[in-house]
Amino acid sequence: MKAAATGMPPLSESATETEQGAPLNQIVSNTTGQKLQQAVALHAQGNVELAKILYLDVLKTLPGEFNALHYLGMIETQAGNLEAALSLLSQAVKANPQSVDALNNFAYVQQLLGHVTQALASYEQALQLNPRDIGILNNLGLLLKQLQRMPEALAAFDRALLVNPTHVDILCNRGNVLQHMGRAEDALANYDLALKLAPNNVVVLNNKSTALSDLLRNEEALAICDQAIAISPDYAQAWADRGTALRNLDRTKEAVESFRRALAIDPALLKAQVNLASICVSDPDHAELGIQESRKSLRMFLNTEFRQGGKGAVRAGFPKFRLKHDLQQAAYLQARGYEIAGTAQFVDTGHKLLDQQCDAGNSDFISIAPNELALLMPYLAAEHVFEMPVLKTTCLNPENDWQALEDAYLKATPEILYIDNFLSKEALQAFRDFGLLSKVWLKEYVNSYLGAFANQGFVSPLHLQLARELKQKMPRIFKDYSLNQLWGFKYDATLGKGINVHADFAKVNLNFWLTPSEYNLDPASGGLKVYDVPAPANWTFQEYNADAKVIYEFLAKHQSGHVTVPHRGNRAVLFNSALFHETDTIRFVEGYESRRINMTYLFGRQLW
Repeated sequence: MKAAATGMPPLSESATETEQGAPLNQIVSNTTGQKLQQAVALHAQGNVELAKILYLDVLKTLPGEFNALHYLGMIETQAGNLEAALSLLSQAVKANPQSVDALNNFAYVQQLLGHVTQALASYEQALQLNPRDIGILNNLGLLLKQLQRMPEALAAFDRALLVNPTHVDILCNRGNVLQHMGRAEDALANYDLALKLAPNNVVVLNNKSTALSDLLRNEEALAICDQAIAISPDYAQAWADRGTALRNLDRTKEAVESFRRALAIDPALLKAQVNLASICVSDPDHAELGIQESRKSLRMFLNTEFRQGGKGAVRAGFPKFRLKHDLQQAAYLQARGYEIAGTAQFVDTGHKLLDQQCDAGNSDFISIAPNELALLMPYLAAEHVFEMPVLKTTCLNPENDWQALEDAYLKATPEILYIDNFLSKEALQAFRDFGLLSKVWLKEYVNSYLGAFANQGFVSPLHLQLARELKQKMPRIFKDYSLNQLWGFKYDATLGKGINVHADFAKVNLNFWLTPSEYNLDPASGGLKVYDVPAPANWTFQEYNADAKVIYEFLAKHQSGHVTVPHRGNRAVLFNSALFHETDTIRFVEGYESRRINMTYLFGRQLW
């Protein structure tokens, strides 16, 4: 459900042949007023080019004519000429500050150009004129959602529903926000109400299926996907979400077929490719295929976000922490002789943006205009993954007594153990090089850290070799559990809060740190807190993963203690994934190489 410019002359399905094809001198009257009327009529009929000529002609005579400025601005918006649209709509708003439609469209273009603060102010100005305008409230809510300001986004959609409680798009948008907030049950109620109003709306059906999957009601999610597919067999999104439901039901072969069907319909559907890669990476018998599918996911993400025609073309901007990281990594790659397309202009433009942001104030979000984004995109879109070496030794440190470590873990109550000198020296260096040199840190998190995932480039033969060695060295812990997830997180130097308190869906969680100990400014911290009370087996994924307040209340009620494992380079923490855990306070030396990097492997399933 995307925001859209409003206030256009109503468009007919088609104009007559005479209206579309008549020479301009046969359809234009002499007076400026008549020209404007004809321009509006042509615009409504879809004859945009002739309407544009007439609007421009009107503005030659009357430079401040509101309707000509407004409608011409909308034409430029739809054509993607956003800077021209911004100028025209700015003039229109000055000509008629009381026009709610002009303010809404002006705000929307500001949003597309990355002028987020100004866009928010323009939406609020429009709402002061008409507090009950659903279009403005919807656009405002979507912008706030984009900015990860979920409670405010929810409030905007709530205001819209007070005006019209049966607006299907608003109900869906509200449901999407609730899902992001971990409130899948509430989201489901919104989708159900929307379906009463539009029972054959496949988008709403698909939203409902994702909420049901979040609630582990996978059979119902599958049925809803099948319902959507029956209505629209070529709806790729439904096939992708059907694959998710099937995978959750351990019907892996059918899930793969469903994801491949989605990709056959829409080869650029990232969700389907990422989930297909997840299954392939988890299959120990087809490791090479898993790596290939993961690289496809990475390539597809880069195409979608940063290449011509992708949504990155209208991206509002970047969190400051993300741009800072990418600039540091670009400099690091340059210093080591890696020639990545567009590096020089990326570094130059990126530093200018950071400097401008510092001059403008202490905002955590950096607005980026299309011309600036065009300079950043070649580097951002470039695929670069460090090729891991073939080790002469094992991944795991051969000097450790792995059987004794396994015994210690199995005797511990709760099951938690940390292991120093976890990796061999060669493996440690290889994984550290991979984390520093690979452009795979794609996921941005609210607490200012970046994530990389095995189903989207963060995997290699060495990553999978480590998983095999763990099962060989500690068979009583890892048993026949499959590798269900593998990821890495990279943090800024100073971070009061990293990953919030949560539990994971796996049986066994392995977390280890790659950053040398000397970069940690607080040797007693920087690691992991693991609580000694596990998540209840009947909690949903959202309950044990999203709502920190509820979790802390649960831990307090059960008088939970915790184990604090300080950060050390090449230290691993092995624990039962059902135990709640969170990142400890992070305070590291400023710099790229000193960023804290952890890797996490999840084996087996529980809690769902």
